[in-house]
Amino acid sequence: MNKAERAAFERKLLFGFTALTILGYLLEIIAVSTDSWLLFYIEGGLYQNATNTTLIRVYSGLWRICKVSRRVANDPSTQEERCDFHNFFPSKKEIIYDKTMDKQILDYMRTGCAFSIITILLMFLVHLFAVYTIRRPRYTIKRLTALIYLMTAACIVVMNEGFIRTTEYAHEHLPERFPTSANHEYGYSFALSWIVFVFYVCAGLVFLFTSHKRKAKMADSEDDLAVDEPVQLRR
Repeated sequence: MNKAERAAFERKLLFGFTALTILGYLLEIIAVSTDSWLLFYIEGGLYQNATNTTLIRVYSGLWRICKVSRRVANDPSTQEERCDFHNFFPSKKEIIYDKTMDKQILDYMRTGCAFSIITILLMFLVHLFAVYTIRRPRYTIKRLTALIYLMTAACIVVMNEGFIRTTEYAHEHLPERFPTSANHEYGYSFALSWIVFVFYVCAGLVFLFTSHKRKAKMADSEDDLAVDEPVQLRR
């Protein structure tokens, strides 16, 4: 592979991974905005005195929790579903009397949601740099783009781990929120988020490994050499 072919291959590689991460951006928006992060089912149901209903299953996302219950346990026709947004900033009185929350789980939930917002913003920003890099392949911009890709992947890890900690803590300390008799599993939204993490790590490594500075004798053309030269600002 000669120098011109190598440069063309690198550009196609960058374009391909940029397209892949744009797809990942859309998948992450779907993951963050849907409620299928955690699913749990209760065999035989769980009777709730407060509402006089039997809880059948629950599914939850970063922003909402949905409960499926029946007024009559063995009658599917009485089944109803209710979705509520998480209360991220309850009053002190609500924290004391609400057995489904405490300060620790609130911290986990706030962390996950905060990093979901940061992740979406970084994803938008990194694609601006990626498109510019493809058009003007300066090695410094490639390295900056690689860094933002890897930072975005790190934010996804924090977001996902925050949700895992929320689930584990609720399972161990908040039986009113996570019944001990429930069987739980992570849903497609959670899986999508990890898939997007892989996309962004791979893209960051590709941009990093193709960010070598071209020396004069190795440049494919005068244009390729010019983009790696420092810019002199004049009055």
